[in-house]
Amino acid sequence: MSTLDLSLLLNGVDHGVDRSTVSRTDSPLRVVLVEGETLRLPLSLMRVSVLSGTAWITQAGQDTLLEAGSSFDLSAAADRAVISSIGVMPLCFEMR
Repeated sequence: MSTLDLSLLLNGVDHGVDRSTVSRTDSPLRVVLVEGETLRLPLSLMRVSVLSGTAWITQAGQDTLLEAGSSFDLSAAADRAVISSIGVMPLCFEMR
């Protein structure tokens, strides 16, 4: 199983973009995970929306399962959340 840290991707290389001018509501980031992959979500995210597959989200010791069409609001006061794909169908989700 591999765990990716999305904050490294988002905050690592700038590519000439001034991140202070980009709003979380400008456009969602769409991610696909397959069985066995785990992603550590940055604290700056507020909501995860599942487009297909099944997601397992853990934040502050609480586990939540989400099916396609479901959303989850992340707690800004809690630890960073971790999201995983469950089952053979790839998990496709958006983050804001």
